[in-house]
Parts: sequence; C-alpha cells; structure tokens
Amino acid sequence: MKVVVFTSSNLRHKAFAKRVFNSKSLVVEKIFLEKEQSINNVLISNEKSVFLKEHLFLRQIAEKDFFDWYVNYDNQCESIVSEVDRNWFSTIECLEIMQQINPDLIMVYGTTIIKGELIRLFKRKIINLHLGLSPYYRGSGTNFFPFANNQPEYAGATFLYLDNGIDTGEIIHQFRPIIYKNDSFHQLSNRFLKDAFNSFVYLIENFSSVKKHSEKEYDVLKNYNKTRKYYKYIDFNEQSLKDLYLNFEFGLINEYIKSRKIRDKEVPILKQGFL
Repeated sequence: MKVVVFTSSNLRHKAFAKRVFNSKSLVVEKIFLEKEQSINNVLISNEKSVFLKEHLFLRQIAEKDFFDWYVNYDNQCESIVSEVDRNWFSTIECLEIMQQINPDLIMVYGTTIIKGELIRLFKRKIINLHLGLSPYYRGSGTNFFPFANNQPEYAGATFLYLDNGIDTGEIIHQFRPIIYKNDSFHQLSNRFLKDAFNSFVYLIENFSSVKKHSEKEYDVLKNYNKTRKYYKYIDFNEQSLKDLYLNFEFGLINEYIKSRKIRDKEVPILKQGFL
C-alpha cells in the first residue's frame, strides 16, 4: 500500500507522521507538514487569562511526555518530509504532485480544510482522522467540549472519507477513548491520541477488509437528534475551560465509568469488525 501523509507541524502531528512511517507494511512516499499557527499563540494573543495560559502550558508538557521521545528518535523519515504553507493542500501545486505520486491512499490528520479538485480526483482515497464522533460533535475541540459539557460518551475518533464538507464524509470506523478512574483530561487525551494513531495505521494496513456501512446503520446516526454540536476556536474560552475543570473536580470521570455501558449504548457509533 503506497500512501502519502497530510498533517500539521505540532508535536502530535509529527508523532502521527512518524507512526505511519514506521509501519512495516505501508510504503510512505511523502509526508507533508502544514505550517501551523499554534492554537497557543492564537488564543493567548486574544485572551489574557492566566487560567487559560496554564491549561495550554500543561497540555504542552503532557504532549511532550507522550510524544517527544518518539518524534526525536531515529529520524530516518526526514528525507521524505516537506513543510508547506497553510492551505497548500487545496492548491493546484498539491494536486499536480499527488497526480505524479498517484498514491493508493492519502492519510489526513489535523490540517486546514481541504477543498477543490483533489477531493474529486482522489474520491474515496483520502482518509481523514477526525478527533471527535461525527455527526455529534464537529469542528474544533471535538474531544474537549464533550468533557466540558459533561458528555464523555460523545468523545472519540472518526475515520472518514474526505469530502467537501466539514467532518461530513462517509464514516469508515469510530471508537471511544480508554478512560481510567481518576484520569486527568491531559492524561486521557494524549493516551487517546496514541491509540488513534495506532488505529489509523492498522486501518490502512488492512484497508482491503474495510466494509461499507449499510443505509440502515447510517440511519441510526442520521435519526439521532439528541446532540449535534459544531464548535469553533472562539468557543474555547475561559468559561468552557472552567466548566471542564469543574466537571473533573466533581467526579465526571468516575461517574461516567460507573454507567459507561449504558451511556455509550445511547450514543450509537459505526465500527469495522476487525478493529
């Protein structure tokens, strides 16, 4: 399987690219890292909250604990890595390069929105990792806001075919994070990132086994109207952050674990049998 990776340039994205590169059965032709205007810089420039800055600092530390050693160990993939400008994946230049490489699949995680002819020409060949459970939570912070809203059963990951919408493509597989008693938000988030990267690689390694979900399965999701939310960066503010920490302080995780099977069952997701 010949693949190309589209991702961003923060530590978590580089860890994802490295994980794909280290697959023993995938041939990674090229890795493109999109220059990212760090969310830390965006938010700190617009928000002077010490509380917000502390959260972002703790997130950086936790991310380094999980991924820094891995990214900086054995950098054999550097020869196929290129850094590109934001929104480059929607340009004619990108399209022409992909036509030359002609990969079997393009693996996408954490980029700006991809638009244009690329999606049409590589229909059902561009697979996106969306950190959230579509169609319930879409947009930004889709594994932050479920916890801020006291709805951890809506946290998870969705692998989907990329289309012209935002997190609206045909769903291939979904799963929820492993959560342990007394987990902090940063602990469970980074553990889930690691699991999502591993699952993505395993999915692509076994892509010939992927089965299309039936209309009946899709109807279950389409007809579920209890929670459908769309968030933007601006929604991540001091109040939503306070909600998150108060929920954790008052036992959100332990309460969820007690009734997890019931709560998860009430929020249907789509799965592949081999994952």
